[in-house]
Amino acid sequence: MKTKLTLSISERRIRRIKAYSARHRTSVSQLVEDFIDSLDKGAKHAGHDSKKGHAIDRFAGMLTGKVTAADLDADPRLAHIYRKGL
Repeated sequence: MKTKLTLSISERRIRRIKAYSARHRTSVSQLVEDFIDSLDKGAKHAGHDSKKGHAIDRFAGMLTGKVTAADLDADPRLAHIYRKGL
């Protein structure tokens, strides 16, 4: 069973992912599903190759220094997540 998921991402990234999906003749939803599946595969292989690590590790620190007080004021969900340190 499929269900909808709402994401809050920049318009620039939305344009990029839609263009990418069109070039690769797939849907944005399928790209997200494939990415999530790759996380599971990365977790299975993490024990075998500790240098490679988990696929999500490449995103570590991505937002560091890029989230402003205005961003937190504008999006209470982001503020909640950011303050929890997730």
